[in-house]
Amino acid sequence: MKKFAGALAVLLSFLMLSTAGAVTFNSANTVIVLPTTKVVSNVPLHINEDAIAGSRLGAFLVLKGIVTNPHYQTVEVPVEYHSILIKDENQSYVLTSRDMPDLGLPLGSRPIGKTIVLRVNFDRVRYNSTKHMAEFMDRSVEIVFNENTTPLNIGGNYRVVYNTVNGTDYMYFYSYQSGDGNMSSIGDTITFGSWSIHFIDININQSSALVEVSYPSGVLKLKPMLKGKYYLMYLDAKGNEDYEEYDTYPSVRINELLKNGVVQMVVFTPTSFFIGVNEIKSVIYSYWFYEKEREYHDGEVYSGQWVWDIDPQDNLYVLYLHVKANTTFEPVFIGSGARLEIPIQSWGLSIVPVFNRTKNGGVIVGVLGYRFVRTVMLKKRVKVDVPTVVATNDVNSFIINDTALQKLPSDKNVIIIGGWVSNKAWKLLEGVYGSAKINELKNELESKGYIVAELPNPYNASYKVVILAGKTYRETAKAVEEFMEGI
Repeated sequence: MKKFAGALAVLLSFLMLSTAGAVTFNSANTVIVLPTTKVVSNVPLHINEDAIAGSRLGAFLVLKGIVTNPHYQTVEVPVEYHSILIKDENQSYVLTSRDMPDLGLPLGSRPIGKTIVLRVNFDRVRYNSTKHMAEFMDRSVEIVFNENTTPLNIGGNYRVVYNTVNGTDYMYFYSYQSGDGNMSSIGDTITFGSWSIHFIDININQSSALVEVSYPSGVLKLKPMLKGKYYLMYLDAKGNEDYEEYDTYPSVRINELLKNGVVQMVVFTPTSFFIGVNEIKSVIYSYWFYEKEREYHDGEVYSGQWVWDIDPQDNLYVLYLHVKANTTFEPVFIGSGARLEIPIQSWGLSIVPVFNRTKNGGVIVGVLGYRFVRTVMLKKRVKVDVPTVVATNDVNSFIINDTALQKLPSDKNVIIIGGWVSNKAWKLLEGVYGSAKINELKNELESKGYIVAELPNPYNASYKVVILAGKTYRETAKAVEEFMEGI
């Protein structure tokens, strides 16, 4: 048991030393030294063969300097979700998660709350046997929104108002702000869009203020403002601007102006007056501000061939696929491999016809049905192996003759090719390591036929001095081969 423990300790010590002393060899950190002595005692030496072995080793070390390192990056990968096959039976079909469990969109059968309706009128879809395509006719696809589900990306608080003007249905989108308990003092100016109110004087006893009102046109007018009164200022769709006073909140007038497409409107009411810190006279007020951001009307294009149909009576608005002969709203044909894109880009939703073909996937002869396909971009972290090259940029300093090696470098490995007869570098080694060590290597070579000897570089422990030599050029080549296999 003691012998086993001792042997194990020796083995572990050897492994630790081997790991600690491991050195990387490549063309950037190594010098290969070739022999130059051609003839000794009228006997030619095979230094050309040794040079070939050394050059082969050089090419090998260049390749050793090419490594791959993992690089991680996040990419977006498209993932498709499919509905069941929907038959064309001339029905009015509404897409829900029942037929597409992975739908992930607020689609349902009624446009209530946050629910949107996507409807396909299959009595307006047909197979065109001449073109061998599915043909989508006018209003074959409809998307029904309410005022809570606008696709127009106004952002923030907004209000949608519908109206009919000269037989055409309109919808107006207003951004909306309000505030209660706000404070201003003499000399302050508050701004609402193109309107501004500047406080000139405040009478605490009469709960009133004298203000200068700046109109959108730039006109300035002095106005008195009393506690509890409501002051309505507006710029209408025709460019008219006005200032009106009310005893109560003017909700009827506000709705009237909104329905007529008012451009800007602010309602302002002082709620109290007081003397504050440093005897500064101040007012507390509330306000409501509307500004028209967009407007749409029946037949107006949303995107491509998708146009609006506004229903002010039910507060609904419909995007539908519009087709009309001899206009820019051309017939819509969807062939094999194509799809009809739903215009709400964030949905990534489309309709794909599934065609019936003759045997063995031949000619299209009809439509089996339709599928809804949703494409979602998912982020995924992927690993990419990127090559890194560590190589010399000076071949002349990488492979040299023995006459060029005057001393051992402190920043490179040194590999000496050939024995002491042909390679003069052995003499340099004898001066560095001593005669005893070099004679030991010579005896090993004579006994074994070749040596693969690795010596520490006395000037830098991070590098090695390697001797690859044989009694003949064949044994030298064998030493080189063994060394390459070992690293």
